[in-house]
Amino acid sequence: MDMLHIEKTYSSFDREEFLEYFNEKGRNLGNGKFAGKGWEVIVGDEFMRMVGAFPFKSLKLKILVEEGISEDFLEDLRKSFLRGGG
Repeated sequence: MDMLHIEKTYSSFDREEFLEYFNEKGRNLGNGKFAGKGWEVIVGDEFMRMVGAFPFKSLKLKILVEEGISEDFLEDLRKSFLRGGG
């Protein structure tokens, strides 16, 4: 099965939130790396990113996922880290 390499940047989330999420979904391989059936993720370190004049805490996820499960995997990730504001 073909694997997709995806890199996503998230802002305004704590790294710990992603570590907990992926720890519940798969095996913790240490150093921010997790794996499950058909996927692997590396949770990067937090860094500050400027959006205009505003600094935001950010981090990157490096995702390797089988093409056949990628839509469901990414949809679940999106829903789990969806936040609204106003």
